[in-house]
Amino acid sequence: MRSIPAPELGPRQVKIRVRNASVNRADLAQRSGTHQAATPGDGPAVVGLDAAGDIVEVGCDVTGVRVGDRVMALVNGGLSEEVVVDAALTMPIPRGWSYAEGAAGIIGLLTEHDALRTNGALAPGECVLIHAAASAVGLQCVQLARYFDAGLIIATARTERARGLLTALGADQVLTVSDARFSDRVLELTHGRGADVIIDHVGGPYLAENIRCAGIKGRLVGVGRLGGADGVLDMEAVAFKRLSILGVTFRTRDAVEKAGVVAALRTETDLDNETLRPTIERIFPWTEAEQAQDLLVANSHLGKIVLAVGTTL
Repeated sequence: MRSIPAPELGPRQVKIRVRNASVNRADLAQRSGTHQAATPGDGPAVVGLDAAGDIVEVGCDVTGVRVGDRVMALVNGGLSEEVVVDAALTMPIPRGWSYAEGAAGIIGLLTEHDALRTNGALAPGECVLIHAAASAVGLQCVQLARYFDAGLIIATARTERARGLLTALGADQVLTVSDARFSDRVLELTHGRGADVIIDHVGGPYLAENIRCAGIKGRLVGVGRLGGADGVLDMEAVAFKRLSILGVTFRTRDAVEKAGVVAALRTETDLDNETLRPTIERIFPWTEAEQAQDLLVANSHLGKIVLAVGTTL
């Protein structure tokens, strides 16, 4: 913990008094030295990709939000008492949600909506296959798939511990995957047709099986690489099935593109709907950020790990 200069406000930005921020795997990458956070200025790097709190100041060119609004946002350096961010990257915290739920929900909802709808083009009634569905973002992908009236929702997980939660959130079938073999079961469940949309948080080890169980004109969206980046790609199957393979990340998007992701989520969803409320595993005080990150490393959690900034719990 250390003191740094207060952030300076730009004309299109808002200043947020942070109440909660969440723990993300990018924090672990930064901690291990393989990822540098994009913290503005020349000071020390501050972790945190999101924040939820109250707007305490608005820039001269900002419209649509005002001091006192409760917001959740994509930010750089969210684990601090105050952050500044483009107003277009903020969203109102839904009625009935706590600040902790705002911090828990914002990245997962934006990531999975962008993957499932914007890139995956999920239509009502289509079959969706969601890998690593027991992860915090995976849980929200299941919720969004149900919200958008997907047909058969198939979730994969490494263990049985998440079956009850995944079913409660909207999964029709939960497959326990221990050896990267799942395509036979997906084809069986879809009567040979295959999945229309595959949201993959695992990466390379699942690539061959994903291609095998994808349906004609299926869309494979690569969100994460929890299992590694390298896999075997059958180009003949890609051509025969006329598949689309898409990759998504926020790291190569500028502020305008990120604002488009926020706008798409706001346009297509009603976050006051209880279907989309995030699951929280535990809330730590921000002084215990390292312990919170260790819990993430252990992979024993179900839901988001959140940090309470200052004295807020």
